[in-house]
Amino acid sequence: MKTSALKADYGVEISDIDIRSASPGELQEIVEMLSSHGAIVLRDQELDPEHLVAFTRLLGEPAYNPRKEVTLPGFPDIAVISNKIVDGKPIGDPDAGTGWHFDMPYERRPGYYTLLYALEVPDEGSNTLLADLCAAWDALPEDRREEVSDLVLHHSYAQLASFKNNTLTPEQRRRLPDVFHPLVRRHPHNGRLALRPCFGGCKGVLGIANPAGLELIKELVEFVTQERFIYSHKWRPRDLLVWDNNCTLHRGTPFDKKKYIRLVHRTWIQSPEEHYRDSLNPVMGHAA
Repeated sequence: MKTSALKADYGVEISDIDIRSASPGELQEIVEMLSSHGAIVLRDQELDPEHLVAFTRLLGEPAYNPRKEVTLPGFPDIAVISNKIVDGKPIGDPDAGTGWHFDMPYERRPGYYTLLYALEVPDEGSNTLLADLCAAWDALPEDRREEVSDLVLHHSYAQLASFKNNTLTPEQRRRLPDVFHPLVRRHPHNGRLALRPCFGGCKGVLGIANPAGLELIKELVEFVTQERFIYSHKWRPRDLLVWDNNCTLHRGTPFDKKKYIRLVHRTWIQSPEEHYRDSLNPVMGHAA
């Protein structure tokens, strides 16, 4: 197994290992690198859906996919991100992840890890951008840290769905009430603080009336997504990219959907219960 840094102080590229046949010790080493470095890229992986789900479960509890229509048949843990049409029907979500966000902010227990496995990739575009939120917090001026450190964001799956012109099902309404998460969180593994503004369905900042609250979120997203904090992943077929949502915002870059096909399988890990006990309560939005 060979490793190299994706960028200074963030991320590791891992090659010369097949996770299907890796030893328990090697797999644990991979998990530790992810926990310590925020993201990993595993090159040249030949993974069928069973292998992807098995590796996902090594990292924790697979998360619920609210849009069942874009999951892989027979594999509810796997969402399909693709503009591919088969028998006249789309096989996945062609527009996932185009704005800066961390995954599942609308959940009481947001996404912990996200895994993307590439089957078909465009020659141009469709990069995945990862922003290092711990580095962004460290770079934030001290007076600004004091101003934002206790703020809580109001997240809503219903609002996210409305932006995408999707109608909520009764199950989605039941499972996904509005939630409240702190803007600044301490990483559960390494103890570093991360600045976590997020657009995806965010209705505003508690105690700050809109539009000022949404303007603050926009300002902070622009700060944490400066080029100095970003790793840009140029995809190769059979790449497995995994990142830690505790310390990462991400987005995909555009590509020509009439010229190229993108086909990616995605799984999510849900944050443990103990990390988010009070996220339904706006007064207790500050998770440990």
